[in-house]
Amino acid sequence: MVNVPSEFPDETKAQLAQVFDWFNANVSKLESAYRDLGVKFDNISRELEEKNQRLEASVRETERVENQLRSVLESLDSSVIMIDTDERVTLFNNSAERIYAMKPEEALGKAYAEVFTSQADSHFPLIETLRNNHNLLGHEKYWKVAGAQKPIGYTASVVKDRNGLVLGAVEISTDLTQIKQLQNQMQHAKTLTALGEMAATVAHEIRNPLAGIGGFAGLLERDLDSDDPRRSLVKKIVQGVSSLNKIVSNLLVYTRPMEMQVRRVDFVEWMEDILRYAELEIEKDNKQISIVRNFASEKMEARIDPEKLQQVFLNLIFNAIQAIEGRGAITLKAAWDADDFLRVSVIDTGKGIPKDIIGKIFNPFFTTKEQGTGLGLAIVQRIVNLHGGAITVTSEPSQGTRFEIRLDSRGTVHG
Repeated sequence: MVNVPSEFPDETKAQLAQVFDWFNANVSKLESAYRDLGVKFDNISRELEEKNQRLEASVRETERVENQLRSVLESLDSSVIMIDTDERVTLFNNSAERIYAMKPEEALGKAYAEVFTSQADSHFPLIETLRNNHNLLGHEKYWKVAGAQKPIGYTASVVKDRNGLVLGAVEISTDLTQIKQLQNQMQHAKTLTALGEMAATVAHEIRNPLAGIGGFAGLLERDLDSDDPRRSLVKKIVQGVSSLNKIVSNLLVYTRPMEMQVRRVDFVEWMEDILRYAELEIEKDNKQISIVRNFASEKMEARIDPEKLQQVFLNLIFNAIQAIEGRGAITLKAAWDADDFLRVSVIDTGKGIPKDIIGKIFNPFFTTKEQGTGLGLAIVQRIVNLHGGAITVTSEPSQGTRFEIRLDSRGTVHG
């Protein structure tokens, strides 16, 4: 109850008392409303804080997914290129840079047709996919990259959102150069296999009458007097038979199945025996040729067939010796590559191999030597292939030749 001064009339006192009572009642209501507002504000603050935390977590998750997706795209061996509905490049990963020989900044944000106009001859499958709203799966194209026609396998697809709205188109492509080379090699190998089977049959048919000719010619030479002029003619027959027999023997070696005898060896120590033998031959022929060793380490253990690989390296080294006229050098390099394969190179400073025949040197019966059989390098390639490896050659006339062999030195037998 509020005290009203006594000098006020009773009616006024009553009115003032009512006013104060009303005021006190409303103040209490305001205080209660303020307290309720404070509680609601605290609740809203907590809800906002929770929502902010969820939003931050969602943003972090989105960033994580984006970074993960970007890492996946950049680590793919396939090229990934995306264009938007304006046909401008919006995605260009690392493999696209490698396959198309182009930096991302040269492509991103630019019109696709302008970026690739020098490579595509006005044929743009990715743009066709976007315009026609039609996917292209498992196709091939040949584009001019770094001055050469590069075979590229690609798949182009339209990109849409959840509601079916077209966002652009994406192309995933792969460089098919190595695959095409392997296909050609396989076809070449099939041809050589058929040729080898036919040649083996012919060799067996030739060997017996050849032995008879050689035997009778030897008897004839023995019966002729040493001063008989016909003796030199018979000797030529014997030499010819010997040469033919060598060809037949090499042919049978090439065509027969090879039994691999793989064992663990110290490659450096094993190679030193071959090089010392080669140095003795160089010294015997009075040639001014040095042999340079370049091994990745002093000891390199590998599982190989040492007898068969000895035939490989002796052939390559003696070919190198014959290719060097006058003073020169032969370098033997050996090192492990990133895939744990053994890479061995035989490099000479000889006269080189003409470009018009370098692609034929591994073919059976192809030779540029008067006394050659044309089977030496064919046998070399076969032995290397049985080791799960490959042999390549590069050469420049008057600059020298480099044979590089890549061997699966874990001891796995192939073929």
